[in-house]
Amino acid sequence: MKSSPTHLPSLLSSLLFVLGALLLLSVALLMGITALSAFFSGVDVEARQTIILAVSAFEGSILLIAAFISVQKFLHKPLAEKDSSFSISVSQIVISLVIAAAVILLGSWISANGRVNWLVLPVLTLPAVAFPIFILLGLGVRKIPLGTRWQTSSVFGMAMTLVPFILIFLEIFALLFVLIIVVAFLISRPELPLEIQRLTEQVYILGPESEAAQALLLPLITKPAVIAVALLYFAVLVPMLEELFKPLGVWLFARQLTSRAQGFALGALSGSAYALIETLGVSAQTADWATLLLSRIGTGMLHITTSALMGAAIIYAIQERRYWSLLGTYALSVSLHGLWNGLAILYSFATLTEHFEQQSILNGIKLPTIIGMVILAVVLLVILLLSNRKMRGTIIPAVNEEPIL
Repeated sequence: MKSSPTHLPSLLSSLLFVLGALLLLSVALLMGITALSAFFSGVDVEARQTIILAVSAFEGSILLIAAFISVQKFLHKPLAEKDSSFSISVSQIVISLVIAAAVILLGSWISANGRVNWLVLPVLTLPAVAFPIFILLGLGVRKIPLGTRWQTSSVFGMAMTLVPFILIFLEIFALLFVLIIVVAFLISRPELPLEIQRLTEQVYILGPESEAAQALLLPLITKPAVIAVALLYFAVLVPMLEELFKPLGVWLFARQLTSRAQGFALGALSGSAYALIETLGVSAQTADWATLLLSRIGTGMLHITTSALMGAAIIYAIQERRYWSLLGTYALSVSLHGLWNGLAILYSFATLTEHFEQQSILNGIKLPTIIGMVILAVVLLVILLLSNRKMRGTIIPAVNEEPIL
């Protein structure tokens, strides 16, 4: 009897997912020990610690499931080749929306008035984050074949492990590039280093965390040049990197997929996984917990939509050599992402100036940036729905087709 060939990609992916799961579960264990130590010592338990515990355990569990399916593929078990496609129904959308709204409202009330934040907020954080992403993913992949469980779990797992690692590494290099530009600018203006030195000395005397020190730094932070540098990094360089690497799983599976529609669906899946880990990563910021998670719904919509567009374009380019289409889709995705990040950055700067009652070119733009982000979120949703409909129209029904291994 001839033995089955070793499937190296499934072995490597299973190792990657297990390592990621062990790291996350170790963080959860550490947070659990810290919280229990504080509880039995009579010290207030921080909600941030227990939220990190719940989030890390949840993410680690997902990666263990992905690792299990990869092992099944490595062992040539039929479970890994079963279809994983799904469609979301109207009732599921309504139920998910009701649950998400209820937990966000409850969490908002508890974080503002309750004394058991550390116990309740972790339980509410997971559905508050997961259900909106589930709805958006369901709308993106509706009636489109995702592929086998091995493909979908691998794409999802890579978007939670390898993609963030690569992007953190590259974004640090991009930040260093921006800092080099800033240093070169400072060298060309000898008076600026002296001004920064004087400010540093004053901040040290006042105390870095004091409001007086922050108010002193604000005029420097909100200078047009500083805002321009922030926009260069967050609205140009970061989107360029993220839109290229978020659909990493689609790049790797491109020659095995059957259609642009499947690339679109797996791109949406990759974007949802990245949105999940990114949103859960910031959910421990308990100040304005509900506002933060509500704003992250728009970010999730952005990641899912742009990654879905890129997924379809990648398949179109690799299988049909439509490279100009890929370049155009990449430019569109980067532009949408950059616009979203740019509005968010301007909103943050405007909030700073408003908080310290400083006069700035940003006075009065806070509301327009909010309106702009809401409009952009609606545009992204429309793009996702229309693109899903278009992709469904490209699917050719298969007759007696063997599953792709």
